[in-house]
Amino acid sequence: MNPLLRQGSALLMVVGLTGCAPPDPPVLPAPAAPLGVVAPAREQASNDDDIANRPIEDAPAAPPAAEAAVADDAVPSVVSVALDHAGDVVIGQRFTELAADGPWHSAGLSEGEPAGACEYYERGNLPEGVSMMVEDDHVQRFELAPIEDSYEAITQPGPFGLRLGMTRDEAMQRLPPGSTRAPHAYDPQTGEYLTWQDPGSDLAIRLEIFDGVISKLYWGASGAVELIEGCA
Repeated sequence: MNPLLRQGSALLMVVGLTGCAPPDPPVLPAPAAPLGVVAPAREQASNDDDIANRPIEDAPAAPPAAEAAVADDAVPSVVSVALDHAGDVVIGQRFTELAADGPWHSAGLSEGEPAGACEYYERGNLPEGVSMMVEDDHVQRFELAPIEDSYEAITQPGPFGLRLGMTRDEAMQRLPPGSTRAPHAYDPQTGEYLTWQDPGSDLAIRLEIFDGVISKLYWGASGAVELIEGCA
């Protein structure tokens, strides 16, 4: 072979082998520090450090819940009443049987009067705000009326859920059918009596209404309910 051709072929083989060489490996970034690496321990504080001398403070107490404050408020109790009773006291019951349930507070109407004279009592085992009329040692009627305190403090309802301050229309919606109306003895222009008699017993309820609003409410024996002045 011609020497020139031999040298050319050798040069081409070297160039070809050089083009087939593998590329250089890529340069990867340094790996990040693992999450579990523990920070170097903090140097222990000495007695001269501010942290060592700092007092330990307790966590502030949580404020009381609003529900607890509401639960602590005094809520007036409502006691069962009906035409024949108020709480544990029953129409027709002897007061001598109830005397031990005192203390009772009387209006003093029977002072200087013979035994069995009409008297009003409250407290004892009556619901708060309810008084009772006793005559001849028998309970005759109940009334939503304290002897001395203000009527505005009464929260106890009467029979049928009637309350002082209700309107006549509200009372008519609660009373059974058959109520009767009559002018008030002292002020027939603005006042009236609204009375319901139980057809199955000798019990009744009467409301005194002025300007369309209940101002008095009493119930019990029919004859006692019809008394204008309670004892008279």
